[in-house]
Amino acid sequence: MVSREDPMGNQERLNRFYTEESPEELRLAEGGAQRVEFETARLYLRRYLPAASSVLDSCAGTGVYAFHLAHGGHRVAAGDLVERNVHFLRRHKDAPLLDWIGTLDALDLSGFGDDTFDAVLCMGALYHLHTEKERARAVEESLRVLKPGGLLFATYMNRYAVIQNNALGPLSNLDEILRYAQDGQEGVFYASTPEETSALLRGFALETLCHLSLDGITNFLYTTAGLLDEQGLRRWETYHLSSCEVPSLLGAGYHNMIIGKKPASA
Repeated sequence: MVSREDPMGNQERLNRFYTEESPEELRLAEGGAQRVEFETARLYLRRYLPAASSVLDSCAGTGVYAFHLAHGGHRVAAGDLVERNVHFLRRHKDAPLLDWIGTLDALDLSGFGDDTFDAVLCMGALYHLHTEKERARAVEESLRVLKPGGLLFATYMNRYAVIQNNALGPLSNLDEILRYAQDGQEGVFYASTPEETSALLRGFALETLCHLSLDGITNFLYTTAGLLDEQGLRRWETYHLSSCEVPSLLGAGYHNMIIGKKPASA
């Protein structure tokens, strides 16, 4: 996920951000809106992954999905660009369940051969790559190591939801909001749109099997969702799962996912 056009900045900022500002192991453990995102992703991984698949989690963070899949009987290689995350993976009690753990740049998966994995999880890189060329390279590398007919799970941050979140507060920063609406750039993050990410993947002749929002309008109920009791949260999750693939709601979700299938060999 390092920016080739900014070799000093992006990798250093990512290491600092995920070490000092936002430890990744805490984000999906907070409940509420984060739980909806996590449970939705797990459900769709289970729904689409064939049993005992070989999986590369190329942006594994601290392994929340990698360990889940390994417990489910899949053979998982997990890597991340952030050194703190890699150390966390290696020290985790379930580390022996993973086939491989290491430092990994989604732009360069040269440590793995062509047509190696049944599935690739690119669930993070597209959040942090600030140029179209880099994002295309991450997809290209994911597809290279994917077997013909294999599955790509690609997530992206949705610019429309970020804009709306910011617009809910005081509009003294209107200039900044409108700038962000144009370029999607904010610190270490890049936010795309459903249309842009769909077009990116279509450019590689990827067959889209599903396009969904992992959190949907839960994003706008962040505080409220955190206050729900267990029964209320389960009811909300049921509603979310019934609507997460509705195209008109993709613009509301903060974290979206496209599941695509690599063309089979000719």
